[in-house]
Amino acid sequence: MKTEEFINPTCVRTVDAIKFISFLDLTPILATIEEFYGKPWRHRHPPEAVLRLLALYKLKRFRFLTELWRLLDDEALRRLGFKWRPSYKTVWHWIHVRFRSEGLERIHAALLKVMGEELAVQGIQLGLKVAGDASPIQARPWDPEAEYNGYYQKLCYLVHRLICCTTNLTLSWGVTSGNVDETYLMPPLLVKALLLGVMPEEACFDNGYSSPWSYALLGLLGVKPLIGFRKNAKHGWRGKPKTLRLRYRKMVNAGVLKRDRLQALDLDPDPVRNSLEKILSGLMIAGQHEYVGAYYRNLSLNELYEDGEDWLNLYVPMRNRVEGSHGHQKDWLNLDNLRDRGFQKARLHTALSMLSEAMVAYTRVQNGVTECLTSLAGLK
Repeated sequence: MKTEEFINPTCVRTVDAIKFISFLDLTPILATIEEFYGKPWRHRHPPEAVLRLLALYKLKRFRFLTELWRLLDDEALRRLGFKWRPSYKTVWHWIHVRFRSEGLERIHAALLKVMGEELAVQGIQLGLKVAGDASPIQARPWDPEAEYNGYYQKLCYLVHRLICCTTNLTLSWGVTSGNVDETYLMPPLLVKALLLGVMPEEACFDNGYSSPWSYALLGLLGVKPLIGFRKNAKHGWRGKPKTLRLRYRKMVNAGVLKRDRLQALDLDPDPVRNSLEKILSGLMIAGQHEYVGAYYRNLSLNELYEDGEDWLNLYVPMRNRVEGSHGHQKDWLNLDNLRDRGFQKARLHTALSMLSEAMVAYTRVQNGVTECLTSLAGLK
């Protein structure tokens, strides 16, 4: 049992990262961690201690695993929860073989679920407002799997993140090569967040993520889309109500929407006898997402043209949140300091950063702190 008092690190009150992370209780997600061990009862090293150690890899901003391993003196081992000092090979095996990026992402999701539940008890709803964006991480020279990005003018990978604008917590992420088209990457980010039990009311993205799929998914879920528009953006003809009804009739006549299926979904074959909402549902079922997305894009564009100041007052702060979060991770977690080559190494590097940030936040939540959860400025 800890006898020391928890101290929340701030810019004016720094705390050693080892001491801080020792206050983290990972019992609520222990079942998830133990899934990575064939026989949990044969643990030589407690899984909770292992994860605390992995968090330190990024919190201490080490470039090499040897730096982390050398950190393990008797005092550090005691605070992290180890009984014996793990070997360098064991630490390497945990990161690269046992957990890997996929495992770390699963643990991150479990952490976000329990954190969301505890925040809800304190009156904070996770992910009511979300924002997504991509940020480059510099690839090593001659990395065969990285790609050159003309906008950023560098050989890089892109980290795509969806964050909660209330807490700054990363809800989901993905890593791609540097030249990928972002158009269809928003739905996977949002779906991952939905699996955590997050249901946003507003979602903000820049124009790079604008696609019919994005608008269709957000619109049908009842999420207000705040997706940037290009200058002099125009309404899409596919999204006009008259066009939607004509397209619905065409899908019925072509047999794409069969009458027995329509009946099961409480849809009438005659578009005139359906509400516009039902028309949109029928078109989505028929795979006509371009028409459905165009409708919700037109609605958002109407809001911009009718009251641009009000629309921007929602959009700009959310954009600033996610951009500031990128910078914070690069400054304090070395997110932009990729040491190894290859796509899998970039994924692992990113997953370690995201998990470390979440573990810092959960340490605060467990100790009654609900503000500045992801701040790392006071850790040394």
